[in-house]
Amino acid sequence: MQFAIAQDISKDTVIKPFEINKRFLSGINIPKVKLKAHPERAYFQRTIYKGSDLSVFILSSETATNTIKDFSVDEFVYYLKGKAEIKLENNEKRSFLSGDYICVPKGFSGEWTNNEGNKYHLELSVISNKRADKEAVSIPSIPFLLDREVLSGIKNETTLFSGVELNIEIVSEIPGHKEISPTTKDQFIHVLDGMIVISANNDSLEIFHRGDFFVLPKGFSGILKTEAQDTCRMLVVTAK
Repeated sequence: MQFAIAQDISKDTVIKPFEINKRFLSGINIPKVKLKAHPERAYFQRTIYKGSDLSVFILSSETATNTIKDFSVDEFVYYLKGKAEIKLENNEKRSFLSGDYICVPKGFSGEWTNNEGNKYHLELSVISNKRADKEAVSIPSIPFLLDREVLSGIKNETTLFSGVELNIEIVSEIPGHKEISPTTKDQFIHVLDGMIVISANNDSLEIFHRGDFFVLPKGFSGILKTEAQDTCRMLVVTAK
């Protein structure tokens, strides 16, 4: 729940899937960043990916509380370590734990506390690179857990969130293969069930299994093959 200035680290000229490195998801090699608003705070951040539409970060911090007024972005968060506690303006309290999928909508106001896991918390964050109108607010405007029954495949809903900057949805594919024309948006993908094999213009194969995170960049062309017991399911985040 805090961002330093993002630096573009994706310089590849060949458009191919971008895998989220498991070392970053493990909290390894994340540089320390000095925050102007909280210079004394132990805070770490790395820009994992910055594409045409989306940016992906790994964030880590000692226990700290941010007072937020009209949160300026839609944010998807996968909480990796520690505990997040929020206090809304009406004094209602909510909490999130390791393994939770969280949506933080634009317009949220309240207190957000990241509680350290041993020493530091850890989270994966996805935001749009383009800002909506300053006055625009996503509905709902309160941080919430993505529906666990949908994520578990019990419910068949597809749209988990449609905000002013981000869409979060479930995409299901019957096992098979298809040709992908140039994609029109960055797609942040988390494989929920099955396996995905992607070939970019007859280049080497990229293989992603259940639990993997990757980005399918804007402008990608190639072949996508899915394998699964019944259906291959993905959580997909895109910018508006």
